[in-house]
Amino acid sequence: MHLNLKSHTANPVIVSSLAWNAVRDCLTKTGKWELVEHIESVKVTPTRITIKTGKPIVNAELTNHKEALKIRIDESFKTFGIPKSERKIVFI
Repeated sequence: MHLNLKSHTANPVIVSSLAWNAVRDCLTKTGKWELVEHIESVKVTPTRITIKTGKPIVNAELTNHKEALKIRIDESFKTFGIPKSERKIVFI
């Protein structure tokens, strides 16, 4: 049986939730759980993934993990059939 998740993964709230979960998972696995507590939101658009913390020091530390975050988000999107596209990760 094949599940058709297209109708769910077209919803921007669902896509942002998947990205938020991937960010949390990635930081937890790398031993940076304390950074997760400072993340206020994760928003996904067709060209950008915005991670909002409001704290420059946290953003600087997250920048060190940018590539790992991107890989984990891409894996999560692939699992749920979200088309791959080049999205820039931005910390604010």
